[in-house]
Amino acid sequence: MMINWQDPVARGVVLTGFFLVGAALGSFLNVCFWRIPRGESIVTTPSHCTNCNHKIAWYDNLPIASFLILHGRCRYCHAPYSPRYLFVELVTALAFTGFAATGVLKEWTPHSFLIPGCAALYFAIAIAWFDFAYRVIPGGVTLTAFFAGIILAGFFPSVHGTVRWNEAMIFSAAGGIAFYLALALYAGLGKRIAHRETLGGGDVAAIAAIAALLGWKAAVFILFTAALTGFAWGVFAAWHGKKKLRDQSVAFGVALAFGVVLWCFALPFWRAFVGSGILR
Repeated sequence: MMINWQDPVARGVVLTGFFLVGAALGSFLNVCFWRIPRGESIVTTPSHCTNCNHKIAWYDNLPIASFLILHGRCRYCHAPYSPRYLFVELVTALAFTGFAATGVLKEWTPHSFLIPGCAALYFAIAIAWFDFAYRVIPGGVTLTAFFAGIILAGFFPSVHGTVRWNEAMIFSAAGGIAFYLALALYAGLGKRIAHRETLGGGDVAAIAAIAALLGWKAAVFILFTAALTGFAWGVFAAWHGKKKLRDQSVAFGVALAFGVVLWCFALPFWRAFVGSGILR
């Protein structure tokens, strides 16, 4: 059934759906942020309070709503929850809704790009937090995103510049692998020459996953943007801390996430004023 995008009710339903899905997926991200660094299962272990270990009922586990209703505290021991839970759920929900609005309301983004774009934004939020908080991007996260990109390519082949699902899946996989091999070589040579890590293994895998999700053109843009952002931040940190630039450590996953956001939200404007060839 085709959706009449001119109908305000239909648009409202669609945008509400993106908001609710984003909030739910943001809730799952919070589970990952807490459990993965601690080696806990994100599947088999039921939701529980990290202070009193009491199992959390479904009605106390509603994204955004439960946090507000309980004033950010456990129902049983009244221990405060981290504001991160509400923040991540809201950011994910608003990112999905905002990106969907560019396609549903303005029709600047092809509707076939909405799901892969949301997947990329979801991945961006994940790697930004992991790299910022723990200075590591888990391999399981990047590997999941890589295979998700290949699967989504079969459903939305136009993202990879073709109308054939099988070609799109090949382009997605080949693009990700090509970026991984090229950047792994660069990282190895850079470490040998500079005698320090120039690009982490998690960063290399993250860029490969981005290429699989959004295509090679997006990956080039995002990598270039992240490099400039990381360099600018390194210069600022060196100046502010009065240290040498080479001694600065940059969470490159955050810079990559910024590149993904810029690509996704700037793409509609580029299409509006430049044309649709950017997706081909």
